Amino acid sequence: MWNRAIAVLNLLVLLAGSVWAVDGTFQGKVIDPPSNLPKPQGWIYVQGRNHMLRRVEVSHASIVFSNSVPDSQHRKCGVECLTAGQEVRVTAEQDHSGEWRAKRIEIIRLTSNRT
Repeated sequence: MWNRAIAVLNLLVLLAGSVWAVDGTFQGKVIDPPSNLPKPQGWIYVQGRNHMLRRVEVSHASIVFSNSVPDSQHRKCGVECLTAGQEVRVTAEQDHSGEWRAKRIEIIRLTSNRT
């Protein structure tokens, strides 16, 4: 009886953990995928200052421009606006397999070759 109750309680705690998942925020530069990997549709790679590389699914994220980007360069855009060289701040949730799923991406700095 007690073993069954403990097993049910443990299962509820494990299932509740995914419901209470907390968003994470990290910042870095969008880079091209590693040369041995194809460029996945709807995903970007973000490298932080500590050189940590994160793969982020961005197909459902809202993409906005930071106040540090001049108003003249703001426009409505989607995933196609995210290019290598940009600095971004990502708010995302990690799924059960450890993949990052972005909810919001803020473009902090555009690439230097952009006008």
